[in-house]
Parts: sequence; structure tokens; C-alpha cells
Amino acid sequence: MKKLKVLAVFFALILMIGSSVVSAQGKLGVVGKLFTKQEANVLFGKVIGSMNLSVTQLKNALSNTKDYVLISVKNNTVILRDERRRSISEENEYLDDKDVLYIFSKSQIENLLGSALLKTTSSLSVSASTDPIVTVEIRASVLTLTTGETTLEYALPCPPTCF
Repeated sequence: MKKLKVLAVFFALILMIGSSVVSAQGKLGVVGKLFTKQEANVLFGKVIGSMNLSVTQLKNALSNTKDYVLISVKNNTVILRDERRRSISEENEYLDDKDVLYIFSKSQIENLLGSALLKTTSSLSVSASTDPIVTVEIRASVLTLTTGETTLEYALPCPPTCF
């Protein structure tokens, strides 16, 4: 009887620790991985099309989301949405349920932005008023975010993986 109580307490403790780790990363865990630009070209193919987005605009959008950002390009506009597919930027582009958005963890986008800001401040040729740019790149079967020599990929497409 005593062993059963100890086992039950141990099992409950393991469940509590495990659930706190999962909730700290969000429902899907960490989505996205940073690569060098050269690695991304080899792994994901050439860029077919691209749109620029200022780091300031992306940071403002990140402040309106919790764990994940959904990104797409439609009609030459970068679309930024939260987990509920609500707009988190100034664009007003309509999306229907068939439009594919790519899910990235907010933390991974912040890591990408951190590398962009680090390279900008370390470069002597860039003026202080220049806002770094994130390039949203459309490739054969994926969407990547690139700034400087760093590329973020391994996004989850929505659909089929949606909240």
C-alpha cells in the first residue's frame, strides 16, 4: 500500500513537470530552425519570389501574439497572423480557409531578428537610421525568412497543421 502511494506521487510529479515544459513552448513546441543562407539554398532550393519586411514592422506584429506567428504572401503583401488567424499587422488582405500560412515560433523569429540587429550594429557601413530588413522568401515548397546570412525555416504549413 505504501509503495502504491509513493508510485502515485512520483507519477503525478512527473506529469506536472512534463506539462509545464510543454506549455512553456506552446502547443506545437518550438517551430522553425535557423540555417545559414547557403545551407538554406542547398536544403530548400532557390528563391522563386521574395518580399521585404522591416524588422520594426515584424517586431510590432510579434508584440501582438503569444507563441506563434503565421506568415504568408498574397497579392504581393506579406500577411502576418496570430494563432487564431487574426491580423497582427497593418495589412488587411482577406484570407480564406484554403490559403496556406506558415507557422513559426515567436521565439525563433526573435532569434532571427536578434542576429539581424547584431550584424547591423557591428557593421560600420550601415547608418544608424537604417532599419534592417527581413526577406520573406517563397521557395518551391516552403516559405523562409532571411536576414543577412541567416535563414529561418522548418515551418509548419496551415492547413493541415492549424490551431
